[in-house]
Amino acid sequence: MTGTAREANVDTPHTQAAIDGSVFAGFRRVLRLGTLIFALIITVLFALILYQHQRAEEAVRSVEHTRQVIAYIDSLRTYLLNLDNAVRKYAESQNRSNLDPSLVCRQATCPSAGQLIALIGADDAQAARLAPLPSLQSALETGFGALQQRTETNGTATPPQRELGGFDKSAIEQIHRILIETGREEMNQLETRETARIRDQDLSSMLLGVAGLWTGLALLALHRETSRLIGAGIHAEQTIRQLSLHDPLTGLANRRFLNENEKHLIAGARRSGIKMAVLAVDLDEFKAVNDRYGHAAGDEVLVASAERMKRLLRESDVIARLGGDEFVIVLGQVDHAEAAREVAGRVVQSLSQPIPLAQGGTAHIGASVGIAMCCADGETLDALLKKADAALYAAKRGGKHTYREAGASGR
Repeated sequence: MTGTAREANVDTPHTQAAIDGSVFAGFRRVLRLGTLIFALIITVLFALILYQHQRAEEAVRSVEHTRQVIAYIDSLRTYLLNLDNAVRKYAESQNRSNLDPSLVCRQATCPSAGQLIALIGADDAQAARLAPLPSLQSALETGFGALQQRTETNGTATPPQRELGGFDKSAIEQIHRILIETGREEMNQLETRETARIRDQDLSSMLLGVAGLWTGLALLALHRETSRLIGAGIHAEQTIRQLSLHDPLTGLANRRFLNENEKHLIAGARRSGIKMAVLAVDLDEFKAVNDRYGHAAGDEVLVASAERMKRLLRESDVIARLGGDEFVIVLGQVDHAEAAREVAGRVVQSLSQPIPLAQGGTAHIGASVGIAMCCADGETLDALLKKADAALYAAKRGGKHTYREAGASGR
């Protein structure tokens, strides 16, 4: 496994925290708020549509009521016409059967002007128009009743023409005119009003539907665009963060990476109960390569050295470049100090091999390694690095191309 994969593995526990703390993560809240607003708007739109539907039903009921009023007007007209016709026929034929109440009104309860006024309800104009009807109807019914009584008392005696005054033609015409005008006005006004209301409601419902559709499409587009921006922003921020945590030349972790992951590295070792080792690595004779071949060749040596060390490590290990020719290796899980010494020995051996240069020639370097084992109570990564550095300088003083362990003498 390469060092890059190992570093990404170590950084994983902090990735989500980095995303949550990102300024771009604020877009997530905007996205959730937009979704809530979308749901609210849709709810309101459907509520308005439902309201319009209810109003349409009310309009239908109003039209139905109007039809009932018109039907009652027709029934009242028929009743009054029958009443008038019965009296007229009796006056002409002197036949008492013409005054039979069943011929005048075939209903259990005969229509009345008062009931019509009550059915129409609070309409001042219509009430004023219908105001004379109750008295006119009452006069007709009173005259009809009186006529029936006289025929029963006097047999077939013909009443004088004046006794039929309640049934004069002008009164009947007045009644019919009032009823016809009332029916026409009621039908015209209510049907016009309800037709307009239903049309407006249908138009409103259509507009609400279109508005809802466009709102949904707009919010969907906003959702997609916001999601894209969030993804791009977080990706950009992670890229920047990765660059800030890694050495641009070798791709290894840097000192900042170690500092940010210090708690994770040490806590992992303490939690597992397995030791951790910190190896400080310094390249020997590296200055001579720069002096002889130039800084470009020195960069080649640094990259090649980093690759060689990465190939020696495991997935749980981390390698970082602190600067110049200084490197740090954190062995995440070692059973004992001997395992750390074995890794240090392989590093020294690998870096002692010649490194071919692209411009020609071969670089010969080596490495000195200091080992510090982790961890005493309260010990920090910085303290371990200092102990490893001290062991490293002991290796330098011991002739280079070797390793030393902090707190131990010799190899």
